[in-house]
Amino acid sequence: MLIYAIITAFILSFSNVYAVETDQFMTWEITLKDSRVDIEEYIETNIQSVLDNINNKNKNYSCQKMTKKLLGWNGKSTNFLSEIEDFMYRNKTIDRYPKIYQSVRGIVDKSIYKDVDYFKVKVFGISLMAYDVYFGIDKLGHFLTTGLDYYKKYIRYINRGYSVKKSEIKAIKKGIFSEKTYYGLLISGVFSFADLEANYQGLQFARSFCEGNSPLIKKINNKWQLTRKISLENYINPNWDESFYTNSFTKKRFSQVLPYLTEYCKKRDLPIVSERRDLYKLKVESNLSTKYLEKQISLGKIKNYKKYSLDKICK
Repeated sequence: MLIYAIITAFILSFSNVYAVETDQFMTWEITLKDSRVDIEEYIETNIQSVLDNINNKNKNYSCQKMTKKLLGWNGKSTNFLSEIEDFMYRNKTIDRYPKIYQSVRGIVDKSIYKDVDYFKVKVFGISLMAYDVYFGIDKLGHFLTTGLDYYKKYIRYINRGYSVKKSEIKAIKKGIFSEKTYYGLLISGVFSFADLEANYQGLQFARSFCEGNSPLIKKINNKWQLTRKISLENYINPNWDESFYTNSFTKKRFSQVLPYLTEYCKKRDLPIVSERRDLYKLKVESNLSTKYLEKQISLGKIKNYKKYSLDKICK
């Protein structure tokens, strides 16, 4: 009994790391203003603040260590949201749905998770739009914080002599484990492929700081500097939208959400919905993460998200 209590407490301690759940089906008939400027300026402001602090202390960090430092600011706020998630709630210039400006739980009653008691005691998140993609604010937390975790894993293997591909796969495996356990199935009954996409894009963002022909940071006159404005255009993509890149579920959780998912079958042909999905199909691209996930599905190691999609359900 004591062991069970300890394990339960351990799991619940992780459940608050990303306490936000969202439902992008709720945004199907909603049009939001683009929030890219607010998101990018907030990220850049925080990165610049850390960069200035390090320069003022004359720290002689490597580029890899600088990257870790510059992306390490997104800690937890007092209500278990990460800093960027909390900012998105409080910033009244950002268009969101539902149009609330603080962490609340009541909106879960309008979502596909309305019968899930566990979600009723959590913060239930708002959705934003940037670069024509609708996504929950939790994806920004995954992009920055879990993306940094991916980067740390990636760098560990790069520095051991592994190839970029093999090092990235090591990071992706870490993400899959987190969705099977403390970020997903074990806690919420939901395995979010969209979370994994945000994680992977966060890794690519972190890699851009030091890698490629035009790295994001550079040492000039013994001071680290940003070489350009922060842009997330290459990272935010349709697979951040959980109504497009579908979740998989435990058996119990799927039985709870299925009645409400089927309500969206008749909405699939609405102009606003079909136009958004057509745009998504034009914008979405495969990458190492999506390909690796498909391979794991084919091997039976993770559930096939297509089983839970409206294409399957509505038949």
